[in-house]
Amino acid sequence: MIVLGVAAVAAIIDWWAVAREQLTIERWAKPATMALLVAVAATYGEVTSDIRSWLVVGAIFGLIGDIALLNDGETAFMTGLGAFLIGHLAYVMAALETGWSARWAIGGAVVMIAIMGVAFVPRILPGSVHHGGPILAAAVVAYAAVIGAMVITVSATAIGIAALGAILFALSDSVLGYQRFVGPLWGGRLSVMIPYHLGQALLIVGLVTT
Repeated sequence: MIVLGVAAVAAIIDWWAVAREQLTIERWAKPATMALLVAVAATYGEVTSDIRSWLVVGAIFGLIGDIALLNDGETAFMTGLGAFLIGHLAYVMAALETGWSARWAIGGAVVMIAIMGVAFVPRILPGSVHHGGPILAAAVVAYAAVIGAMVITVSATAIGIAALGAILFALSDSVLGYQRFVGPLWGGRLSVMIPYHLGQALLIVGLVTT
């Protein structure tokens, strides 16, 4: 519980740094938040070793993605994309080990259809084609499919806070994609980081406390 509290403090410091454009502080607060959530995944709650292992892998790749996205440029973005894709797949595996409720899975699918219909298909996908051509667009489509699988499988565990975390994570990724390929949104990078940190924390805590 103490580690989770320290992670919350680190996240708030990161949000402040992002809002104030304090890049030096952000460079340690952002990865520190995720590193602490790795520790939460590794030590908090009582779950099977398989679930815990997948959660730790997912959180570690989230940390790698965070570090990559502290840098600018296409290489950093694609590295982050790949790391988060692996992290999402690890969360899918953790969720599948936890349980399956068809009704909750349908609920998660409905949420993803809404996100895809509002933002991804009409705006983000065409923007990725314009920005980087068909190869980048294909990578973005693959990533979106994995996000969808993550939201559906985590929702299917019927653990409310974990499902909320997965949805917030997907919203954060959608806002990031929109701002990169379409244009700025109100809140700037803060509108990415707040749902991202809340999403990661709720997902991890929800699944380790089953």
